[in-house]
Amino acid sequence: MHPSRRPWIPLAVFCLALVSAAPAFGQTNRSELIAEQTARRHGLTRAWATRITLDPGRSRVNEITIHEGALISVTNDSVVQAFDAETGRSMWSTLVGKRSYPNTPVGANAAFVAVCNGSTLYVLSRTDGSLLFTRKLQGTPSAAPAVSDDRIYIPTFAGAVESYEIDLEKPKLTPRSYRTRGSIDEAPVIAGDYLIWATNAGAVHSATKKDLTANFRFMTRGMITAGLGYWPPLVYAASADGYIYAIDEKSGKRRWQYSTGYPARETPVALDGNVYAIAEAGGMFCLSAETGNEKWFSANVASFVSASATRLYTTDETGRIIVVDRRSGAQLGEMMTELLTIKVQNIQTDRIYLATDSGLLQCLHEIDQVKPLVHALPPDPEVGPAKKPAAARAAAPAAERAMDADAAEEPAGDDPFGAEAQP
Repeated sequence: MHPSRRPWIPLAVFCLALVSAAPAFGQTNRSELIAEQTARRHGLTRAWATRITLDPGRSRVNEITIHEGALISVTNDSVVQAFDAETGRSMWSTLVGKRSYPNTPVGANAAFVAVCNGSTLYVLSRTDGSLLFTRKLQGTPSAAPAVSDDRIYIPTFAGAVESYEIDLEKPKLTPRSYRTRGSIDEAPVIAGDYLIWATNAGAVHSATKKDLTANFRFMTRGMITAGLGYWPPLVYAASADGYIYAIDEKSGKRRWQYSTGYPARETPVALDGNVYAIAEAGGMFCLSAETGNEKWFSANVASFVSASATRLYTTDETGRIIVVDRRSGAQLGEMMTELLTIKVQNIQTDRIYLATDSGLLQCLHEIDQVKPLVHALPPDPEVGPAKKPAAARAAAPAAERAMDADAAEEPAGDDPFGAEAQP
C-alpha cells in the first residue's frame, strides 16, 4: 500500500467508531429521563419533569429537600430554588450570599426558608423567596437548619446549636447557644416542645426548643453521623456501635435497642408505626416502632427514598431503585436509575423525586395514586391547634399548610440504661 494512503485508515476506523458510539450516547441521555413505558412496568407514571435553573458549564445541584409541599434545591453557586412538589412548577429562585462560599441544605416551614452560606444565616420568605433578614453566626454551620414556628436552630462543627428568634421587627436579638461535645452532622429534630440532636461523640441531646434549657443526654457506644428518626413519642438513633436506639422524646429513657450486626450510618425512617433501619453492610430491617421487634429483613438495600401504601422505594449501592413490599419485605422489581444521582428522601408523601446534579428533576408516583398520600405524624390529643406567630402570618399570609408535628405523650417505661440518660 502506498505510504500516503496509510493515514486514511485510522481516520476511517475513528469515524466508524464514532458512528457506532452515537446510539450509546443517545441512550445515556434518554436514560436520565424515566420513560413512561419503563415506569408503567413498575406500576408508576411520570407526573412531571423540569429543569433546575443553573449554568451547566460551572454549576451543579448540591442538595434537594422536601418541605411541606415544596421541593427546594441548592446549587454549588448559592442559588436556592423552590418548586411545587406536585406540579413541578418553579415558584421562585434566589441567590444567597457569595457564590464561592459553601452552602447547607435548607430548613423550612410553611412561612420561612433558612439556609447558611459560609458563616451567615439567610432567611427567605417561603411565598416568594424574598430575603427577610440575615444573621452572622458564631460558629461554622455543619448541617441544615431546623425551623420551628418562631425560632431557627443552626448545628455547628464545634458541637453547638445556635438558636435565633424569628422576629421581623427586632432582627438584632442576641442568639442562644447550647454547646456539646463532638460535631453535629445532621439537622436537629423538633419533637413537641423539645429540640433533639445527635453528635459524632455518640450522644443524643435534648433541650427545650424555646430557650435551649438542657433536658437530657443519652449516650451510645459509637459515633452518630446519621440523622434522627421520629415517631411520637420516640426518637430513633442509628449508632456506629451497630444498634438502633429508641429514646423517649421527653424523659430520655431507652425504650428498646436493636442490633443490626454492623455499624448503622443511615437515618432510621420512622413511618406509620414502623422503623426502617439500614446497616452498613446493606439490607433493610423493618422494626416495630413501639417494641423494636423485627418484622422482616430485605437484603441489598442501601437507602430509603419514599413509601406508598403498599410499597417502599429504596436504592441499592449502585443507585438502582429497588421496589420492596411493605408487608413482607419481598423485592418486587428494580429500575435502572444509576445516572439519577440525587434521590430525594421523602418521608412526607408517596412521591418519588429523582434528579441529576446537572439539573434534571422528575417526579414519579403510582398510577392509581393521583393525589399524594400524606404520611402525617399522629397528633397530640392534649394540645389543640397552635396559633401561628405574628411573624409567620406576616411573612406568608397564604401559606397555611403546616402540619401539626407535636409529639403524642406516652408514659415512659423502665430505663435499662439508667445513668446514660442524664438531665
